[in-house]
Amino acid sequence: MSVKIYYRNESVNLLYKEAGVQTEGSVGFDLVCVENMYFDAVGQFQLLDLGIIIKAPKGHHCLLMPRSSTFKKFGLIQANSVGLIDEDYCGPEDYWRFPAIYLRSEPMEIKAGTRLAQFIVQKSIPVTSVEDFCPEGASRGGFGSTGHS
Repeated sequence: MSVKIYYRNESVNLLYKEAGVQTEGSVGFDLVCVENMYFDAVGQFQLLDLGIIIKAPKGHHCLLMPRSSTFKKFGLIQANSVGLIDEDYCGPEDYWRFPAIYLRSEPMEIKAGTRLAQFIVQKSIPVTSVEDFCPEGASRGGFGSTGHS
């Protein structure tokens, strides 16, 4: 599947080319921070600029998530866990950002061009109606549990 990507400028495009953001067989497309960022306090929140606008194909959406190594290498977690980007979020100023929370006690600098996030494209199945229902049968034992220890 092909997606359209708009890079803010040529230097952002170059950062992506240098980072090598896609390998054969990858489902996720890596995204890079496009400016140097500095974290110096536990719990510090910053929106990391990814410098791109992506146009999902009609009938699709994108999911933005951290790379599996982002926390281990940099102490960052994504504030909203996973970002959902609808197909209509692709206007001229709709640049993607990674909402990061820093969880280390020592200062950290994230250099421009660092691969921190990734996105995947999924087919959308719009919810067209919501119906009331009455739950039946036995409950399963609470939040996050199937009733087993």
